[in-house]
Amino acid sequence: MIRMIEDPAELAGEDITGKYILRKLNYHWFAYGKAGIVTACKGTILQIDREETVYSERWGRRAYTGSGKRYPGGICPISAIACVCDTPDEVNAVIQLDVEAQDEFYQLIAKTEARVQALAAASRNQIYLAAAE
Repeated sequence: MIRMIEDPAELAGEDITGKYILRKLNYHWFAYGKAGIVTACKGTILQIDREETVYSERWGRRAYTGSGKRYPGGICPISAIACVCDTPDEVNAVIQLDVEAQDEFYQLIAKTEARVQALAAASRNQIYLAAAE
């Protein structure tokens, strides 16, 4: 189950050991990342491990495998959690939405730039026409 966390208080007293967590990232588009597996809860601090990622044909990028191969990931405050997932596939699905959002973001920038260029060209044409009169 994918669970969005709006307020860290939602996790008060809940043991999320063994769950995957994602943090909200500070990009120009909405994104989640820095996935880890909670190995211990100590107050408001979580001990996390990073799971192995490999290139996946299914996702077209590096993806979490669920193979059990892990690396020390350090700590994470509960306040940084934006999403809790049960499986690597759920984590990959959330991250895939981020990949798609990034693509949409850059397409929107390009579309807006084209509109501004068209507006500038129309503005120049009006100036030339006014000067010719």
